[in-house]
Amino acid sequence: MEEGDLIYVDYDIWVMPDDEDQEPTLFDTTDEEKAKEEEIFDEESMYGSRPVVIGGENIAEGFGDALKEADIDEDNSVEVPPEKGIGNRDPEKIELYSRREMERRDIEPVEGKQVEIDNRRGRIIQATAGRVRIDFNHPLAGKTLRYDFKITEKPEDPEEIAEAILEMDYQKADYVVEDTDDGIDIILPEQCKYDQNWFVAKYRIVGDLREHLDAEKIRFIEEYVEKDEGDIEEEFEELEEETEEELEGSGEEETEEETEE
Repeated sequence: MEEGDLIYVDYDIWVMPDDEDQEPTLFDTTDEEKAKEEEIFDEESMYGSRPVVIGGENIAEGFGDALKEADIDEDNSVEVPPEKGIGNRDPEKIELYSRREMERRDIEPVEGKQVEIDNRRGRIIQATAGRVRIDFNHPLAGKTLRYDFKITEKPEDPEEIAEAILEMDYQKADYVVEDTDDGIDIILPEQCKYDQNWFVAKYRIVGDLREHLDAEKIRFIEEYVEKDEGDIEEEFEELEEETEEELEGSGEEETEEETEE
């Protein structure tokens, strides 16, 4: 593999302990079953092989170096020190706030709580009567990581490359991609029409498509299909059923609460 290659990869990322007597901790994985076993499963995450660009900004340097030496369908493992991974901890990213400031921001100062301040994510590491200390370092800063990984595919077809880039830069969805004489046509799924994240992501997508494909033109197509009266009535009935189920569920919860009281 080479720098800049677009590939699909399966991986487990383990945090290596400071104490050799302790076991590594799984931080992230593309394997749904393993995520459940290690109790880090996230219902909002998409599991399965993930598209990445070797040497891309979202790939740790040490992991990228290991990917270059790997072959498709080969099991690999590499330990990455902090300086070639997330980086070392920066003491300047630990900041002090007053309790009054926390109240103004409507943040309950509880040690260990994850918070977001001025578009920065951090963790409260100390909360006293008057002051709150927040660590804005990446949770893996200063940690040695072990990547167990396998490259599963290197897409070569223009349509497959486009789909990989769409998933990498935005999310996996039901795109319809067509390789045309002068570029790439992409019919967008319904969710893209109303998602603000799409409007931000598409400029990055265009850049990556131009980098990995010889596409003179890139067209994003939104389709609005007129529905007949029968389809509209069916959707309305489905909506009514969902609303009734939600109301019934809400009523059951209220009954359970009353019973507990």
